[in-house]
Amino acid sequence: MSLTTAQRALMYLFSSGGRDGVSCFDVGGAVWPDRPLRGGRGVSVNGGGDYAAQMLLGRLKKAGLVEHAPSEGSSRWRLSEAGLREVHRIHQS
Repeated sequence: MSLTTAQRALMYLFSSGGRDGVSCFDVGGAVWPDRPLRGGRGVSVNGGGDYAAQMLLGRLKKAGLVEHAPSEGSSRWRLSEAGLREVHRIHQS
């Protein structure tokens, strides 16, 4: 079974996010291992994985599948209850 990009992100958040969540940078590295990761300003140049992960996580948040994990400093992401249900659905198919 081939997973979509969104499904790969959800599976990574399930396996690595836990309650503390993971950074956008980590999600980008897991979902697009072949893309260069560049954090900070100007990350949209040449479609780096970090920028793509920001866009993907924004869409997943809008769909209610992920949420910000409480953290100090940079934002961290984790699965919401709906995201957890979606991961279980993916596992069953």
